[in-house]
Amino acid sequence: MNLNPGEITPELIVKTIRERNTKFIRYLYIDLDNVIRGRVSMAENIEADLRGGLTLAVIMQSGFSVLDLVVAGTMYGPRGEVSLIPDISTFRILPYVESTAAMIVEQYVGDRPHEVDPRPRLRGYLDNLRYKFRIGLEPEFYILRKSSSGEVELYEKHRCFSTEGMNTVHPIISEVVHALEHQGIYVDHYYPEYGAGQHELSLKPETPIRAADNFIYFRETMRGVLGKHGLYASFMPKPSEDLPGSGLHIHISMWGDDVNLFYDEDDVYLLSSEAYHFIGGVLKHLKEIIAFTASSVNSYKRLRPNSWASAFACYGPENREAAIRIARPARGREAQSTRLEMKFVDATANPYLAIGSIIAAGVDGIMKKIDPGEPCLDNPSSYLERNREEKNWYRYPETLLDAIRELDRSTLMREVWGDTLVSEYVKLKKFQWDQYYYRVTDWERKMFLDAY
Repeated sequence: MNLNPGEITPELIVKTIRERNTKFIRYLYIDLDNVIRGRVSMAENIEADLRGGLTLAVIMQSGFSVLDLVVAGTMYGPRGEVSLIPDISTFRILPYVESTAAMIVEQYVGDRPHEVDPRPRLRGYLDNLRYKFRIGLEPEFYILRKSSSGEVELYEKHRCFSTEGMNTVHPIISEVVHALEHQGIYVDHYYPEYGAGQHELSLKPETPIRAADNFIYFRETMRGVLGKHGLYASFMPKPSEDLPGSGLHIHISMWGDDVNLFYDEDDVYLLSSEAYHFIGGVLKHLKEIIAFTASSVNSYKRLRPNSWASAFACYGPENREAAIRIARPARGREAQSTRLEMKFVDATANPYLAIGSIIAAGVDGIMKKIDPGEPCLDNPSSYLERNREEKNWYRYPETLLDAIRELDRSTLMREVWGDTLVSEYVKLKKFQWDQYYYRVTDWERKMFLDAY
C-alpha cells in the first residue's frame, strides 16, 4: 500500500478496506512516556469511526507511565474521556500482520485538542511559522533474541560497518525495508553499527509531523517483522555498560520557496546566518529541551564524554562529540544537502516533543539572532574545564532529575507546549526517576553489604 498522504480520502479508505478484505483497524497514539498504544476497531465500523472517532480514558496520554502504573500527582483520574480522531493521511495497510490497517489519531476533548497531546500542538505551531523544515531520522538499535534458557542475548556479533554483519541480517533487514516501502516509508542508508549486534536504518527526510508519524510506524514495523523471526529490536539508549549506546540522531534543514535556508556557499562551513542563529538557539535552550530528547533514566548513561554520543553544549564541523554536528553535505549537492545533526536524542523520546522542541529552540535563536559562539574543532573533553566555561560549552544535565528541573522552569517550552503538558510531563518523569532511584541494585549490595 503506497498512497500519497495528500490524496487519501475517507471514500478511498473505505474502498481499500473492502477490496483488501481488511478486518481490523488499529488507531494508534504515542503517550508522553513514548509508549505506542491504541485501540482496535472492526473494519465494518470504519465510516462511523472516521466521523466520530473512538473514546479513551483522559488519563492515558500523560498520567499512565511506561511502567503501566498511574503517575503520582497527575491531574487526571478515572473520570473523563477523550475522542481519538484519526488523521486519514496516516492510513496504512500493515504488511506484517494479517488483515489489518492502522491510522494515527489525535486526542480531542469536545472540539479542542487534548492539552497534553503534543501532535496537534506541534501542528498548530508549525502552521504559524514562515519557515518549513525537513527532518531525517537515524535510529540505532540492537537486534536481540532469547536463548533457550530465557536469557536475552545478541542475535549476532559483527565488526563496525562490516559485511559480515550485513550478510547475517540481510534477509531480516530486506524484509523490514520492503515492509516500510509498502507503507510509503523509505530508507536512505543501512549499516551495521559500532556495537556488536547494533544496526542503523536512516529514514529519508520528511516534514516534521510526517517524520514523527513515520517513526511510530517504523518502530511498529520493526516489532512486527522481527517478531515473526523470534527476534526483537531494542532502542534502549544504553543496554549495557559494555556496549555502545543507541541514539536517534535528528538531521534538520530549513526551507523557503524550495531554497535551503541553512546553505551559504560563501561560508567556510557552507552555513547561512540563519543556520548559525538556529544553532545558537538550540545550544542556549539545550539544557531545557534535553528532558524531551533524552527522556529516560537510562538516556543519561549514553550521554557521556568520549562516547561519540555528545555530552557538552557545543557545535562543530563533522564533530561527533559535539551536541550539534555540521554534517558534510553531499558533493555536488551542497545546496540541497546542507543540514545540522542533533546528537543528544534517543528513541525513548516522544518524537513530536523532541522534533518540536528542537525547532522551537532554533527558531528562537533565529528570531533573537543568538550567537552560537566559536565552533568546537576537537573533542570538547580534551579542553580544560575553565576553557570550556569560557566558551560556554557547558555539560548537559547528567541525570533525568536534573533535566526535568531545567524543563520545569523553561519559559520557552511552556510557551510552545503549554503549562499543562510541561507540568504533567515533569510529574511523569519524576515518577520514573523515583521508581529508579529508590531501588537498591545488585551492585550496591555487592559493594556495601559486607563492607559496612
